[in-house]
Amino acid sequence: ILLAACAGANAPSPGNTVRFETDDGIELTGEFRGSGGRGVVLAHAFPDDRASWADFADFLQGRGYLTLTFDFRGYGDSGGARSVSEMWRDVIAAASRLRSRGAESIMLVGASMGGTASLIAASRTDVNGIVTLSAPTTFMGLAAPPEVLAAIDEPKLFLAAEGDGSASESAMALYEGSSGAKRVEIVTGESHGTELLEGGQAEVVRNLILQFISANS
Repeated sequence: ILLAACAGANAPSPGNTVRFETDDGIELTGEFRGSGGRGVVLAHAFPDDRASWADFADFLQGRGYLTLTFDFRGYGDSGGARSVSEMWRDVIAAASRLRSRGAESIMLVGASMGGTASLIAASRTDVNGIVTLSAPTTFMGLAAPPEVLAAIDEPKLFLAAEGDGSASESAMALYEGSSGAKRVEIVTGESHGTELLEGGQAEVVRNLILQFISANS
């Protein structure tokens, strides 16, 4: 019983469920946590869902941020098919929903597939900055070529682990292909996506993201 109670005390707080629609008519499901004018969209990796961001959303909520985690189309509780090439639309819809909730600044934070989708979204809508964790340059129809990166004027932070396959190479390629304010951080280990927030480099990665969004929100 004591162990169960301790586990429950460390579990992320439940968010407030919200449903919203993309510009091509797909209904998505997400969760709000926190309040205030500094909004953060958290976009999940393949094959995860919004639950993969729950702990970090709690972390940001405790530091005064309004977060929106959501399921991409075809994932979790969201509608539609898993049309990966269109998932950037889901990120834009999430950013719009945060604005309607009262967010005056919007940061995009995406893991792996969600990072690539967030880069495309950032090239097509106004945000205050973007963070990617292990984002590939291309993934199942999603692509962040030089022309997409050139369209992103906002500050960018690219994160990856040195032992995570080609993730560190992709982070460097995204960094080198970007203009304006940008930063790349390659940490030790093999963690991928939101695993970077749980492994041996968790504190380092959390603080890098927190410092970045705090400076640019």
